[in-house]
Amino acid sequence: EQLGKPRKGVIQIQPPFQRRRPTRPLEIGAPFYQDSQLQVKVYWKKTEDPRVNRYHVEWFPEVCAHNKTAGSETSSAVTHENYMILQDLSFSCKYKVSVQPIRPNSHSKAETIFFSTPPCSALKGKSHKYLQCPGDSGPVFSKVLAKPENLSASFIVQDVNITGHFSWKMTKANLYQPMTGFQVTWAEVTTESRQNSLPNSIISQSQILPSDHYVLTVPSLRPSTLYRLEVQVLTAGGEGPATIKTFRTPALPPSAAHSE
Repeated sequence: EQLGKPRKGVIQIQPPFQRRRPTRPLEIGAPFYQDSQLQVKVYWKKTEDPRVNRYHVEWFPEVCAHNKTAGSETSSAVTHENYMILQDLSFSCKYKVSVQPIRPNSHSKAETIFFSTPPCSALKGKSHKYLQCPGDSGPVFSKVLAKPENLSASFIVQDVNITGHFSWKMTKANLYQPMTGFQVTWAEVTTESRQNSLPNSIISQSQILPSDHYVLTVPSLRPSTLYRLEVQVLTAGGEGPATIKTFRTPALPPSAAHSE
């Protein structure tokens, strides 16, 4: 009973009698993806009023992570059941759902509940490999999942020249289309000491290699410099996710540094 009493200065949102109910008036199931759309099931206790045999359900997104048009997409429906499956929902949104019993010639109180939909990437990573998320390019079937693995770097120092040898391995377990090559990008991550450049800016170069090349040789790297290497698989359907490795080139030996 003490827990039900409001303290001074605290706004009590839910009256004590509501908290003692064993179940809430409305319940929400876990959102699921089916028939190419995000759905959720909402269900409620049937009213004991014999005059009520229909319910008016209304739902809309209050706020969404990806746009600012939330609130304008209100949907509504009428059902004889004590549940409804809400369809064609948006990802990464907070929804408000209201259920109102329909009584002849009288107004009845609506019950309200809120729920949040997951981001598209959360479902995509589970069992919906070909789910097209906002921002994805190309048709669904062309999504490339394969990634290069075991990215490594070695260096050869000759006089004042530093040459990098970058290598990787490839497993084709997730490759659903023929591989056409690799795109390799190496970027120099500069610091404040570099003239005419902003801190942490990136100077990058890119090269495309045939599909049977797993090694790239890059001459004339700067000594004692931080680089970032990215390798992606290329197929006819698009490019795969990048495998990224950051490394630092070795310093020049004292003799070479002095002669420079």
